[in-house]
Amino acid sequence: MITTHHPKASAKNALVIGQARFTFLTSRFVRMEWAEDREFIDQATFAVVNRDMPAVDFTHSNGANRHVLATPAMEIRYTDNGRPFDKENLQIQFTIDGASRKWRPGLEDPGNLKGTYRTLDGCNGGFHYSRKTKSRRPLDLGRGLLSQSGWALFDDSRGILLLPKAPLPNGDSKHWFRPRSPSHRRDWYFLAYGLSYREALRDASRVFGAQPLPPRYALGNWWSRYWGYTDRDFEELVEQFDRMDIPLDVLVVDMDWHLAGWTGYTWNRHYFPDPAEFIRWVKEKGIRVTLNLHPADGVGKHEEMFAEMARALRLDPEKTDRIPFDCADPAFVAAYFRYLHHPKEQLGVDFWWMDWQQGTGTAVPELDPLPWLNILHWEDAANRSGNRRPLIFSRYGGLGSGRYPVGFSGDTHSTWNSLDYQPYFTSTASNVLYGYWSHDLGGHMPGYIEPELYTRWIQFGVFSPILRTHTTKNAEAERRTWEYPDPHNRVMRDAILRRYEMIPYIYTENRNAVESGVSLCRPLYYHWPQEPAAYESPGQYLFGDQMMVAPVTRPSEDGSGTAAHALWVPPGSWIDTATGIRHHGPMRLQFRYALEEIPVFVRPGTVLPGQRECRRLASASIEDLVVTLWPGSDREYLLYEDDGFSSSYLRGKAAWIRITQQDRGDGKTVEVTLDRGGYRGFAAKKSLEIRLPMSAPPRKVTVEDEEIPWQFRLQDRGWTYAGRRGETMIRIPQIDVREGVRVRIYRNPAADPGLAEGIAGLFTRLDLIRYCMTLCSAVMPLHPEETLPVGAAQTGNRISRNPAAFEEELRRLGETVRRLPEIMRGMQKKVRKTMPDDTKRPLYLKRGLALWKQMEKDFREVLARLSA
Repeated sequence: MITTHHPKASAKNALVIGQARFTFLTSRFVRMEWAEDREFIDQATFAVVNRDMPAVDFTHSNGANRHVLATPAMEIRYTDNGRPFDKENLQIQFTIDGASRKWRPGLEDPGNLKGTYRTLDGCNGGFHYSRKTKSRRPLDLGRGLLSQSGWALFDDSRGILLLPKAPLPNGDSKHWFRPRSPSHRRDWYFLAYGLSYREALRDASRVFGAQPLPPRYALGNWWSRYWGYTDRDFEELVEQFDRMDIPLDVLVVDMDWHLAGWTGYTWNRHYFPDPAEFIRWVKEKGIRVTLNLHPADGVGKHEEMFAEMARALRLDPEKTDRIPFDCADPAFVAAYFRYLHHPKEQLGVDFWWMDWQQGTGTAVPELDPLPWLNILHWEDAANRSGNRRPLIFSRYGGLGSGRYPVGFSGDTHSTWNSLDYQPYFTSTASNVLYGYWSHDLGGHMPGYIEPELYTRWIQFGVFSPILRTHTTKNAEAERRTWEYPDPHNRVMRDAILRRYEMIPYIYTENRNAVESGVSLCRPLYYHWPQEPAAYESPGQYLFGDQMMVAPVTRPSEDGSGTAAHALWVPPGSWIDTATGIRHHGPMRLQFRYALEEIPVFVRPGTVLPGQRECRRLASASIEDLVVTLWPGSDREYLLYEDDGFSSSYLRGKAAWIRITQQDRGDGKTVEVTLDRGGYRGFAAKKSLEIRLPMSAPPRKVTVEDEEIPWQFRLQDRGWTYAGRRGETMIRIPQIDVREGVRVRIYRNPAADPGLAEGIAGLFTRLDLIRYCMTLCSAVMPLHPEETLPVGAAQTGNRISRNPAAFEEELRRLGETVRRLPEIMRGMQKKVRKTMPDDTKRPLYLKRGLALWKQMEKDFREVLARLSA
């Protein structure tokens, strides 16, 4: 459940010893306070909102001012000597993997696994970078809640207090703040979970606050670019997205919506003559709107609402030039929302982009405006929206910020180094319960980036928490994917469509994170804490429980059109979904990936839910369900659905659908049925598409024991075989999950399913070779068999048209592929003799040969199976 504000711990879990108080949150998690004035804090802080945890069994013994507090997992030794905690009076002993460990105040934590950082503004990779001085300073992600040392310490001694709800001058009710008293004090939270990282995060999320589930539309495609867009420009842009059949859910309107200056609240009528009509048009398109906000400069006299603001603050509008920004003043905050924000929200603005980056100070020196504004905007949205989920878009404000998604990571440099750093930065933030980083895909500055870099950045964005483009105001900084040359535009479109297809899975995994505390993107060491390589693979991460992603973040170099990629395969068997190749870990893998390939790995038997033909995420339920079943042992998946918009999911208004696959000797059985629940708007009747990658064509397929037909071009009811991907596809026009459905796929004993492994990647490379050789062909042949690569690449097409020829076609392909280099070398000789001035054709042939050599290396086992 979402953590509620219960900051006072049960008296049963607390013990006061002189000027110290120890509060057990779990048997491995303790709060330790020392207060000179003996006034202990029971209020929430910006970081901590809940201490009312279940009873913890602990013992207490003492003698001569020496106290021992013990749980089954830790022992605290404390000497009450009247001094603040130090290495002389406090010690904690605990056990990790059978070995006893000791901690004292001041002990270094070299194994800490880090957290995250306020902003990546001006960063190039993992460095703060100055273009003026060319200096670099490493980025410090601070300390997180997990450590290889087995313990972690969070110091909240200076944490601002978050007081219970109190009325503001306008009648609203919000939390307010109070700085700590000047009395000498300690307020420490000590976690001793060893390498049980997921358990530590589960318990920590109950204390520091769970990450709420954002509205479903936030997981879709966001368009953002700093540019002087008019209303017509935006309308044309949206229409272009629709013409290109590219999904879009959020329109980010940057600073030019308001009058000139960093801070502004008045619509610029040159750009938006009728804001209400413009927003209404966007909403009719099914798209959400957010406006950029830099509140630091206060409210100037030129603003339309200046007079109302001034009078609300008892200022004379005629004698006041500017109302300073002051988020420490309740009266200012009340007027700030009432006059500056609520009118825009009434027009249809869905949420605010809190682009705050003008300092860390306020009228109250201890108060950082960034986390405080996040809290204020979140609670204002929650108070006004009724049952609608609040959302803000802002930078990270310290531990506890995960309660207020989504995170804006700031203005990075548009370089391969920046892309390379972001997978690590994103997953590591899970160590501080911050799971919704949104990056400027493509980087922010200075301008032009090569098509390959933008393509790889979009691919990473597809497998990140939030998919959002951005860039600075620069004519060369193009972010419209369709303006890039082929094949980059096609590859990016396919990647975005893949994101939308995965939304049911992403949404489910985010819902699971509410309970588990483990973010969608999380480091590998959560699952393999004993494996050193899991800590040494920063560019890889788990994407939910079912997928491991290793984005390509380096350019291709050898002219083959493929990028070299080094990654770690964890223990066990893994399927590379990009190529269809199985790998057995633990092992280090060196592989080359084509532009359209994203290294995403699943375990055998993995069940992945998805959806078909979705371009907006406004629907309250999945209407066209897709289930992808990877070959392997029996597995199941619980798919989660709710209305995607309201907070009713916190009250159980949701549905869980059970999807199972069972593999038997004669085939596979797939069942889809409602496990529990339901809600208003839930579509129990859905169309169903089942996909079985890495499979041989089946003998037959039945739905509830009724056989359905094979079709070359798949219609609403039937099955087909995509030979190029080695994938069986089944469609059923309607099922009712309340009744459930059972589908049987009968294995064809004459078709070896092992031949389907790796052919998806093999055909990708054969297409690249065919492309190179096509560019070399002319009216007069250079080689009598120069069309052989075309025939080889067409093997999948022929299998799709005649699945019965599956094994025969693939065996023939194994023989054909080995003749390709001979043909290309023969063509090279002919080109040099007959076309000595043609410099391009030899280059194409050279690239084709490089592709073949790499294919022979990476697909050695696949080719061996085909030739056996």
